[in-house]
Amino acid sequence: MNKRPVPAGADTNTRAYLIFFSYLGTCALLTAYVVQKLLKNYVVLSKSTTARPPPRRHVLLFISLAAGSLLTTWYYMMRYFKVSYQVWLMWRSYYDFSDDQNHWGLWLRDTSLFKEAWEIAIVGNARYWWTQQIFFFACALGLVLEQKGVRRGIRHTWVFMVIGQLVSISFATNLFLIALLLSPPAPPSPSVASSSKRSWLGPWLINFAAIIATEYPAYLLADDVYWHSKNFLPVLLLPHLALLVLPLARAIVPARYFPDDDVEFMERAYKYLWGVTIFAGFLVYRHVTGLAYNYAGIVGMINAILEHPAVSSVGFDVVFCWITWFFWWRIQKQGVAGVEEYEKEEDDSWSGAATTTAGASDGGVLRRR
Repeated sequence: MNKRPVPAGADTNTRAYLIFFSYLGTCALLTAYVVQKLLKNYVVLSKSTTARPPPRRHVLLFISLAAGSLLTTWYYMMRYFKVSYQVWLMWRSYYDFSDDQNHWGLWLRDTSLFKEAWEIAIVGNARYWWTQQIFFFACALGLVLEQKGVRRGIRHTWVFMVIGQLVSISFATNLFLIALLLSPPAPPSPSVASSSKRSWLGPWLINFAAIIATEYPAYLLADDVYWHSKNFLPVLLLPHLALLVLPLARAIVPARYFPDDDVEFMERAYKYLWGVTIFAGFLVYRHVTGLAYNYAGIVGMINAILEHPAVSSVGFDVVFCWITWFFWWRIQKQGVAGVEEYEKEEDDSWSGAATTTAGASDGGVLRRR
């Protein structure tokens, strides 16, 4: 059999290295940024004479979960890259490849890794039983970023959402919960109590739209009509984009354009948003579970997590999300809020701006309530 020569200039590996290491570099830089902020907050709390850090076992718990999530999901992600290349190499055997060279440039030219990975994780009722749950946990991360993060001075919440989409949702969730443990909330502004005008307009409406734009596509993707249609990628991309709108707006638009000073109203609004998220997630879960059970049964649904590295990466991301939120719920239920008892009155290491959360007579220290 006469094999075709490799196309000229297609196999230099330049494009492969550029794409691959740009992706990894972005993940590493954003993670390093968050870790640096967490360490700074911990050092400030440790050196304070009037406050102490939250219980170490809680911080270590979520550090362990973050590390476990990162190692597990990315172990399978690297295996997915390897399997994808091997499959491509097998189907492209009509080229006269040399055995002593990796043909990554040609592989990446012919392969859409993002779309391929999601197709593998979604196509198949049993596989999608695992994958659809990550949409719910992505919504949960978006809600807690806005509900808790902004109030604690964590201005760059977009970093956590981008990490969630590029690395894993469970890894980003654990990093953010550590940030909550190490970031004391500011007391209500004096102007809130005297404000008589209350508006129902606010950022919570964007979050509500993001929930719909995430859970509805998750419901649609359970239908095999979308699996191999031209609408697959647009439906898949909608949740990714919707969940980034509010965090990015927080980073770009001045804070005065976000009418969320009414803490009481916002808490009530986000209570309903959590209800909407859980209800919508339950509808998707019930729908997909019925399809998966009829197709593969309970054993098939569970075993699907190991059918392919792309499914395993998303599936174990889901597993770590369940474990993370369970432990966070246990900690909150026990009434151990860690930093809930602290008040921050010096440079805000997350927003990069000096903020005053109490009277100037307090001397700009961490004061325990």
